[in-house]
Amino acid sequence: MTRSLRDVIHDATHRSHARFDAALTSVDLRRPDYYASFLRGQAEALFPLEAALEDHDIHELLPDWEQRRRAPALAHDLAALDIGVDPPPAPRLARGDGDPTPEMLGVCYVLEGSRLSERVILSRIADEPDPAIMAATAYLRHGFGRRFWPSFLATLENHPAGRADPARVIAGAELAFAMFERALPPTASNTPAWRRAAAAHIRAA
Repeated sequence: MTRSLRDVIHDATHRSHARFDAALTSVDLRRPDYYASFLRGQAEALFPLEAALEDHDIHELLPDWEQRRRAPALAHDLAALDIGVDPPPAPRLARGDGDPTPEMLGVCYVLEGSRLSERVILSRIADEPDPAIMAATAYLRHGFGRRFWPSFLATLENHPAGRADPARVIAGAELAFAMFERALPPTASNTPAWRRAAAAHIRAA
């Protein structure tokens, strides 16, 4: 490969990324009920994705995983707003006995990249802060001041498994986008085609 793997993944997933961002932009997360739905949807995607990574020894790929994982921060926010969740099982990241590293890199690309969107969401809700919402923003604030994104990109670009099979890295990223999209609150996505596309990505993974 002569192009950066980051650019390859970005180009291959830009429609999924843009569709998801557009859905969230359409929702006023300053409303407590909408914000609660947002957190519930994030949990229904993040919890199983992080569990899948841990099932495949993500600590070997990212030694600082304990600092990166956001499930505890999201669990804090759910508890603060008394939100119950029922996340689906952790997805499989590789077929058979194959090395799941390329798919893991793709999933991590989405999880780490989502921190940038979460900064935007936090700035939006801080414009007209609701005390209950602001007390439940540990998830959105997670990683402030840390160089998680650039350090992940270094791992992405230099790992031989990812460079050798970019198609599987893209498949991992599309799986993660699909899970987040399928978990969108009803107020964010009322287009059945979006949910059909998300389900199709997950079935094909």
